[in-house]
Formats: sequence, structure tokens, C-alpha cells
Amino acid sequence: MKQWGTTPEQIDPNTTARVPVFLSHDDRYFQDAYQGMPTEGYTALFDRLLDHPNITVETGVDALSRMSFGEQGIKLDGEAFTGPVIYTGAVDELFDSRFGALPYRTLEFEFETHPVEWYQTRGTVNYTVDQPYTRITEFKHLTDQKHKQTTIVKEYSKAFGNLPGETPYYAIINPENMALYEKYKVLADEIPNLHLVGRLAEYKYYNMDVIVARALELADELLK
Repeated sequence: MKQWGTTPEQIDPNTTARVPVFLSHDDRYFQDAYQGMPTEGYTALFDRLLDHPNITVETGVDALSRMSFGEQGIKLDGEAFTGPVIYTGAVDELFDSRFGALPYRTLEFEFETHPVEWYQTRGTVNYTVDQPYTRITEFKHLTDQKHKQTTIVKEYSKAFGNLPGETPYYAIINPENMALYEKYKVLADEIPNLHLVGRLAEYKYYNMDVIVARALELADELLK
């Protein structure tokens, strides 16, 4: 209820099933045989993926200031563009929210540094109703750093209001919202070289491993 701002009965069963319940001494979040993180973190991973002479990265640029999507297809800088376009942002924003804004949940992160070697016994600890935050993550458990101090982050869930600095993180999946999403999906499907991928673009609740596999599958399709 704290994560989604609604009662359990109103949450899509596929969303609640994302975190299965086990009667076990295995306290891991998931039960996959192999679990890990990139050795140098995700920033280094994406830096190297993008470090290619055929890739140009532009930040601080509104893509819609250079591209348009509509019945005439995709235009880039005013000219027709027929190459593949992969979009991972909020699909309602792509079409100027013409049917109304899709609702999302967002997060506030509160970082704290403590003068102790360890703050908690695990990398991530989830909290139910006894605290206002949903979980605390202590990074040293994940990165194997050695230090006399430790930094943690507390996560607070709230409704996404499209305010400055807010980022939409989670689709709120229910019949009403999915019906609204399908209207945008119809518009996207009318543009054959437009590909929607990711939590926001597909209005789905993906785990990291699943969305990486989804991206690789799309890459294989486009390279055929």
C-alpha cells in the first residue's frame, strides 16, 4: 500500500507477484542461481557501450524539439526519417499527452552518511508500515568497499506529479490505465520504424534482467 498508494485489491496481480513469498531461510530478494552487478557499476558499463565512433550522445536536448511523430511518420530536423527509432521514455509524453497523462509512481531518495562501519546487515532492507520509507539500501554490501563510515539511502514512494526534478519510475497497472496506454500504443504502432522499449514506453513493470533481455531481443530483430 505504501509503495503504490492504494489498497492491495487495486494492485495488478502481476505486479504483486513480482516479489514472491517463500517460507525459507534464503533471504535473497530473488532466487536466481546467479546474481550480481557490473564490476565497476552501471555508469562505467553504459559509458563503454556509448563510446563508439558511430554513436553521438546529446544531453540536455528535448528530442521533440528535433523530432516529430505523427501520421506522416517520423521527421528529424524537418526531414523524413526512415531508420529505426528506439524510444524508452514515457509514451504519453511522446504524443503530447493527447489522451491524457498516464499515472506513475515516483521516488524520493534521502542519502545519509553515518560514522559506523555498517548500518544494517544486508544490502537492502524493506520496511512495511513501521517506517515512512519503503526500504534502505547500504551500498557497501553491494560494492565490497572498505571504509570506517557508510552511506545509505532511504526511499520514499509517492505519486508522480510531473514536477521539476521528479522522475516517473513505476507504471500503475490497472484496467483503466491500461486502456489509456493502449490508445497511445495504437498511435505508436502506426509508425513502423518506431520501437517502444522499457518500463515507461511499454507501461510495464520490468526487472533489470528482463528488460536487458528485451533490449537484446529487439537488437537482434533490427539487425536481421
